[in-house]
Amino acid sequence: MRKTRFFIIAFVLVGIMFVFSGCAYYSSDFDFEFKGEYMADKYVDLLIPIDENDEFYTSYNCNIEGDIEIPENSEIVNYNKDGFRSMLIHMKESKLGISIRDSEYYPDSHEKYNGTPSEIRQWVRVPYYEGRYTDHYNEEMFLEFCNKYKKCYVAVFDGDGNIVQISKKIPLVSLGNFYLQDISYDVEKNRINPYYKQSVELSVFTSMVWLFSVVGVIGCIITLIVYKINHNQWDKTYKKYIIATSLFNVPSVLCIVVYIYTAFGKSLTIADFFINLFTILITVNIYTISVPITILTLCFFIFREKQLRLKKILEEKHRAESIDISEKI
Repeated sequence: MRKTRFFIIAFVLVGIMFVFSGCAYYSSDFDFEFKGEYMADKYVDLLIPIDENDEFYTSYNCNIEGDIEIPENSEIVNYNKDGFRSMLIHMKESKLGISIRDSEYYPDSHEKYNGTPSEIRQWVRVPYYEGRYTDHYNEEMFLEFCNKYKKCYVAVFDGDGNIVQISKKIPLVSLGNFYLQDISYDVEKNRINPYYKQSVELSVFTSMVWLFSVVGVIGCIITLIVYKINHNQWDKTYKKYIIATSLFNVPSVLCIVVYIYTAFGKSLTIADFFINLFTILITVNIYTISVPITILTLCFFIFREKQLRLKKILEEKHRAESIDISEKI
């Protein structure tokens, strides 16, 4: 029993390490990636509900990588519809980063792209205010930003500050547990597909539920095996085992419910929901692993006992036949 307890304790500790190793930091950048030459002379921006009374508001801020200046009387600077304004221009210390994979430096893509940039990546950075927060990853400011402004539009503008197009409205926080991270944006077709990351709290909750379920089921299985071996009682019923493992498998069902909730949180449309749900349920097998383990263990013991009973019957029959033969002799 000491070995059994040691194994369970070790499994719990490893599980706890697994839970907290998955608690990654939020990125404080909203990443965009574009293909081809369309965005070579254009820039991406977020429109958020910010006004003059906001503590982060500024009348003009232009911090675009490459020392690019946008005219103060341009359309993107003066844009104000339903309270939504440019984050880059009107939020203190916000910044737009740009990374260009120029095809002329990559011979394999130079001919295909005819010398134009083969890939352009831009990211809108949530500002970091020195002394306001204690974390160095700007996670607290990012969460405050999302929870404060709730929704945004993606805007594309050119070097003169003229707005080329504006996307549909998207939430910064979905269902209260999912935060906007990366944005896939087909600018030419004005098609947007946001990617959300579930909150650390929800991730920890799901992982702890899974850990509780697996530890409980494995504990039941080990207890059953040890009992059977020590007492050599293969013909006992499994009522207690079935009840105990069923209770420990309830969290696995709860995990499925949480992941259906996750599919809702990551989706903007019904079609997105079913696509995300299908993807999630394929990858969720690890959270339901305790169910097949429970069933397979039970099937093994039932099959094994059936073999032993059959063997016992055959031995008794053979013994009876031997006795009959000896009596006749």
